[in-house]
Amino acid sequence: MAKKSNSIHRFLSDRVDIIIMPRAGAARKWKLSGLTLLLLAAAWLGLTLGALWLWSKAYDYHLTRADNKLMRVKMQLISDELERGRKYLTLTQTTEKQMRQMLGMPGGKFINLPKGLQEKARKEDERAQKLFGSDLKDFDTEEFEKYVNDMQDAAEERLASFQEIAWYYANRREGLNSTPSIRPSTARISSGFGYRKDPFGKPIGKMHNGLDFAGKPDSSIFATADGVVRHTGWVNGYGQAVLIDHGFGYSTLYAHTTGIKVHPGDVVKRGQQIAFMGTTGRSTGTHLHYEVWKDGRPVNPRDYFK
Repeated sequence: MAKKSNSIHRFLSDRVDIIIMPRAGAARKWKLSGLTLLLLAAAWLGLTLGALWLWSKAYDYHLTRADNKLMRVKMQLISDELERGRKYLTLTQTTEKQMRQMLGMPGGKFINLPKGLQEKARKEDERAQKLFGSDLKDFDTEEFEKYVNDMQDAAEERLASFQEIAWYYANRREGLNSTPSIRPSTARISSGFGYRKDPFGKPIGKMHNGLDFAGKPDSSIFATADGVVRHTGWVNGYGQAVLIDHGFGYSTLYAHTTGIKVHPGDVVKRGQQIAFMGTTGRSTGTHLHYEVWKDGRPVNPRDYFK
């Protein structure tokens, strides 16, 4: 151990001559101790490692920047394709309206669309314009994913509409099957059609466009005529709702439901179970709110069953 210590001390104490002899001119000579030479080597190693670290950081920065640029380009392409798809969906809506007009379907457009759905469609258009009008660095991925899902829902609804047109064409002579003619529930009627007091205690009365059937939770709800399911899911004020278009100007709405068993585009028959009674949405208790519309106007459902 002492020998090693002496050797190290001798190395650090010894002088090292460094001579530089240029081709022209006088030679230059430096005398350095082993310790100084060791410190210079350590400094050189530190500078080299520092330079390598800075170079790697710069390389990573430029690589990340290139990846981000590529990602922005890809996102822009995806956005353009989705916007093109949205425009095609709008075009199919015009085509659908023309087909309805040629077949003599009432109004040449959707009927009995609750205001909640109309307002939802308007807000979706505004949201899409804001989404695709923003800079990609501010692109909201969650909003983008929601927009894609909404486009899928819109495509499914459009498909359901075309299926309805095909169904209407094939069955337009069978208007009797498309006329609501049975009760949607075996429960008692708790509120009638027409103006009534507001059930939530407001002093001003309000028009009640349907009938309320009050029953036990999860009581069965039935389609009152043959038709095509137009919408299932949440509607403001109506909760979980089912909208069925029966053709020939008739459509029916079943609101505050739960456990919906049908999907947009499904063809249903009179008496088929479509959901269960619940209390979703703006409701004071378990019941079914049932509406019948004829040529785009609400009518008294009592006139369509005994």
